[in-house]
Amino acid sequence: MALDRDKIVSALYIDFQKAFDTVNHNLQLEALEDAGVRGVSLNWFRSYLSGRQQFVQCNEISSSNKNVKFGVTQGSALGPILFLIYINN
Repeated sequence: MALDRDKIVSALYIDFQKAFDTVNHNLQLEALEDAGVRGVSLNWFRSYLSGRQQFVQCNEISSSNKNVKFGVTQGSALGPILFLIYINN
């Protein structure tokens, strides 16, 4: 049976929330530098991305803090901008 190419429907679904979680901080800084961010501005981004920690709390119980080496902060104004620079590098 031959396929009628005019009637093929394609779809691509992307889970951007998970994509935001995969951004490597070192590669993000390289992408910023490639985009022309240097000096004090690059150091500010380096400070913003480094030393981040997260924990989980459920009722009265909290996990220990874990260092975050991947991902951009979701819900922030910078998150989408950093992600776009990262994927366009």
